[in-house]
Amino acid sequence: MAVAVILGGGKGTRFGDPLPKQFKVLGGKPIIQYTLEAFYSHPAIDEIIVTYPVEYRKEIAKITAPFSKKPIHLVAGGASRMETTMAALAAAGDRHVKILFHDAVRPFVSHDIISDSLVALDRHQAVDVVIPTADTIVSLNEAQDHLLSIPKRSLLRRGQTPQGFWGDSLAAAYRAIDPEILDRFSDDCGVFLYQNPDADIGVVTGDDKNIKITTPIDFFLAEQILYSGQAASRSVVSEEKSQKSVVLFGASSGLGAAAAKAMEAKGWQVFAASRSTGVDICDPEQVNGFFKEVASKTSEIDAVAVFSGVLKTGKITEMSREEIRQMIDVNLIGSLNVALASFPYLKKSSGHLLMVSSSSYFRGRANSAVYSSSKAAVVNLTQALSEEWAEDNIAVSCIAPRRANTPMRRKAFPHENPAICLDPDIVSQQVIAMLEHPQTGLIKHIY
Repeated sequence: MAVAVILGGGKGTRFGDPLPKQFKVLGGKPIIQYTLEAFYSHPAIDEIIVTYPVEYRKEIAKITAPFSKKPIHLVAGGASRMETTMAALAAAGDRHVKILFHDAVRPFVSHDIISDSLVALDRHQAVDVVIPTADTIVSLNEAQDHLLSIPKRSLLRRGQTPQGFWGDSLAAAYRAIDPEILDRFSDDCGVFLYQNPDADIGVVTGDDKNIKITTPIDFFLAEQILYSGQAASRSVVSEEKSQKSVVLFGASSGLGAAAAKAMEAKGWQVFAASRSTGVDICDPEQVNGFFKEVASKTSEIDAVAVFSGVLKTGKITEMSREEIRQMIDVNLIGSLNVALASFPYLKKSSGHLLMVSSSSYFRGRANSAVYSSSKAAVVNLTQALSEEWAEDNIAVSCIAPRRANTPMRRKAFPHENPAICLDPDIVSQQVIAMLEHPQTGLIKHIY
């Protein structure tokens, strides 16, 4: 049994906004909703407790209402972080169950961190999530006007959440502690360690993207993480297979050909398609026909990868309508055609749809207006489908490699030094790694 407590009871005065920051809209959703989705979608979390500022009961009820397949308890927070924890513990009951406490304003917690924290509780009395510090940490005097010491940086870590405990043990620590000293502590591990000086508190490696949104600059960073697709909150749980059946479009050359070769070397069954084999992804009938053909040869389709692409450079005013249309049709409409055709097969297998964008999606460049914008659309498509298909247990992800040494690239830039371009084999290994450990909504930059 595992319980997640989402600590959203604070007012967030440091953010400088009258609206508590957990309700501030990030990318179209309240920050706390991202956090809730991460724990709600994790298969090992059985129950969720959400704390909230007492005057925001209606707001939190509206946010949590769609999440009805797991028990979710709403608990009014206290006047402090510690009082909010105690309220959550009272709601959880004095049970010997795993409890993870997580800041509501850390929206990008990954399933890996949640899983690692739960597993670590089998070996430790409590667990903290930490990351190394790049900055030197200094210790000051009480007046905070003199430096006293500079601890050894290699032994220091920055604390994140979740923090994990056995529910009855943490409840006992809070019952025993003097309420007059609770304001000394900023987290639950501090309270637990104070009451249990010899406690075995394990550590789990966190993630730089698991940021806490405390100030406006944090919100700006969160927007960049979100929009670039660098934080995937969910992993799709599927049966581990040493062999996979993969449908791969755009396999005749370049990155697609390299990926097909690498997959086959791994023992995977690859069904390759391209215009040279009579499958044009711009034609939905040809795409649907190819899936039916593959389905007659294999019991399941575990993954679908779309490498097909067209790159033409030049000023948009000097391009023909045909050239513009071809790039949009192949790069975007083709990806849509494959996505639509693949859905029933991937739903059956809890599979993975992987699409290919480009590093140019992040910023439109002169002489690449159509290409860059069509690849940006592929990123948006990935992010949207990852949310639409989450309940169907389909992972949807995307790679965004920088310039790669492919025939398409060499044709577009004949004078470019190939040595500065990515080796397609490097991209292939990244693709295989993504298909082996699927995360949905991830936009993987490959440099």
